[in-house]
Amino acid sequence: MTAQRVERPSDSPLVERITQVIYDAPTREWSTPDGCWDLVVLKRAGQTTVLHTGLISRPVLLENGPGDSYLAISFKPGVFATRAPGIEMVDRGVVRPLVSAHAFTMDGETLEVPTFENAEGLVSRLARRGLLTRDDLVESAAQGTPRAISPRSMQRHFLLAVGMTPKQFEQIKRACHAVELLRRGMAPAAVALEAGYSDQPHLTRALKAIMGQTPAAFRREIR
Repeated sequence: MTAQRVERPSDSPLVERITQVIYDAPTREWSTPDGCWDLVVLKRAGQTTVLHTGLISRPVLLENGPGDSYLAISFKPGVFATRAPGIEMVDRGVVRPLVSAHAFTMDGETLEVPTFENAEGLVSRLARRGLLTRDDLVESAAQGTPRAISPRSMQRHFLLAVGMTPKQFEQIKRACHAVELLRRGMAPAAVALEAGYSDQPHLTRALKAIMGQTPAAFRREIR
């Protein structure tokens, strides 16, 4: 085992999940698109960094050493930082400066560096201070229950909140679903049918473009 990973759901309506990873050995791994943006607390070589990352549209290589760790608060689609909306943050990361060992600043506010246990407290403070915005139209569409508005209007909402079009977002979510099925042991041909791809080559092209690996590579992970 090269890392200890713990993930939990959140009772906050703004948060998709909370994840903590601690590395036991040098590790190179890919972070792949999942349709969420994150506030991340990185700890490397005794140094703490608070990183605000937008949605990613392609795999990002991460390198960590023994003792390194990160805590990630992943926000639901439709939730975005008021002064850094999704359209400004796709495939970007912004360091939020530390003011002490236990506090950082974001948009002029001083906030406590969160832990795995109290991450929702930070989210509540961000919401109370107006640093988070929630777009109900995007949230409903992302949950599969879109409201009756024009496609052009929906695209504007998605571009602002998420940073990509509804079609691009759906391609990422479909790829995530396909990877989940492959990791459960389902055959690629069956995954292509279940996830809505036209055929297995279509599945392969999509996963290679979005996730950086072929279906065969994801199946090898479970072995």
